[in-house]
Amino acid sequence: MQVTTPGGQTINKVGRGGAATGPGGRTAGSKGSIANTTGPAGSGSAASRSGFASGPGGSAGYRSGAVSGPGGAAAGRTGAISGPGGTAVGRTGAVSGPGGTAVGRAGAVAGPGGVAAGRAGAAVGPGGAAVGRTGAISTANGTYYRSAGAISGQGAYVRAGWGGYGYGNYFTGAWAGRYPGYWFPGKWAGAAAWTAAAWGSVAGYGGYPEDSTAYDYGSSAVYEGDTVYVNGDNVGTAEEYSEQATVIADTGKQAEAPVDGDWMPLGVFAMVQGEETKSNDIFQLAMNKDGVIRGNYYNALTDSTEPVYGSVDKKTQRAAWTVGDRKTPVYEAGIVNLTKDDTTMMVHYGKGNSQQFSLFRLEKPEEAPKEGQ
Repeated sequence: MQVTTPGGQTINKVGRGGAATGPGGRTAGSKGSIANTTGPAGSGSAASRSGFASGPGGSAGYRSGAVSGPGGAAAGRTGAISGPGGTAVGRTGAVSGPGGTAVGRAGAVAGPGGVAAGRAGAAVGPGGAAVGRTGAISTANGTYYRSAGAISGQGAYVRAGWGGYGYGNYFTGAWAGRYPGYWFPGKWAGAAAWTAAAWGSVAGYGGYPEDSTAYDYGSSAVYEGDTVYVNGDNVGTAEEYSEQATVIADTGKQAEAPVDGDWMPLGVFAMVQGEETKSNDIFQLAMNKDGVIRGNYYNALTDSTEPVYGSVDKKTQRAAWTVGDRKTPVYEAGIVNLTKDDTTMMVHYGKGNSQQFSLFRLEKPEEAPKEGQ
C-alpha cells in the first residue's frame, strides 16, 4: 500500500510476509509489517517484530525488525542503530562510530587505542585482535589462552588450505635454484627439509635434557601486565623477554655454520595470527648440533624466499630466529614446540610490541602428475 501525505512524504507499507523497496532505495522484509517513507522531511524505514529495513541512512531492527532514518536509526532488542555518528545495536548487536566500535553481550569493542571483546564476540584494532570466552585476545604486547583443541582444529584447516598452493617441489635442491640466497645443505637429499623431528631425536642430537621446557604461549608461558611467566616462574619483564629473544637470534646469525655441515631438519611450518585458517608465511627450519638454526622463509604471496638465521638457547631451550638482514621481527618458539604439529609462538616487533602467533606443521605437497597419467 502506498500513501502520500499532505507534506509530500511517500509511505510504502508491506503486510505480513512481504517485502518492499521504496523510491529512496530502501528495502524491507518481514513476518510482521514494514513501512518505508521518503520525502522532504527525510527518509526512513520501520519494521515490526521480525522485519528488516535497509537504506542510505542505515538500518536497524525492533526485536527482530529495523528502523532507519536520515539522522540515524534506532533498534530494539536484536536490531541495530546506524547514523552519521556510528552504528549501534542492542543486546546481540554492535556499535561503531568515530571513536571505535562497541558490541553488546556477544560482540566486541574496537577503538583507536586498542580493542576489547564481549563474551563470545571479537574485535580487531591497532594492537591486534580480541575475542571473548570462546576466542582469542591479542594485544600489542601479550598472550591469550587458546585450548589445545582449538589450536589443533585450526591446524587442520590451515593444512587443508595449504595443498602446496598447487603442485610444487617446494624446499628441495632443485626448487632452491629458483631463488638467490636460498639455504639448502648439500648433504640433504630430495625432500629432506620436510622431515618432522621427534623430541627424542632432537634432544639426543643437540644435547638437551629429555625433560623439556615447553613454551605454550597463553598457557604455560603467559604475559601478565608487563611481566612474563613460564610455568609459573617470573622470567622478567616483557621488554627483557623480547631482548633475550633478540640476543638468541643474533647469536645464531653470527655463528659459523657451514651449509655443508651436519644439519637436522625440523620441518616446514605455516605461521598464522589469531584464528586465521590460511597462511602465506612459511618457515622451513633446521638446526645443527651447536644449536644454530638455519632455513628459509617463503612468502607464498610474492613467491619469494629469504634465508633464516637463529639459534637455540641451551639453558632456556628457547629457539629464536630472524629473516634475511632484518633485525626485527624476531620469531620465537620453544625448541620442543618445534617438534609438534601445532604450537603457539611469539613474534617480537620491537620494544613493547610482542604478539602471539601459531605455527602449524605442513606436509610436502604431491608432485604434479606427468603427462599421460
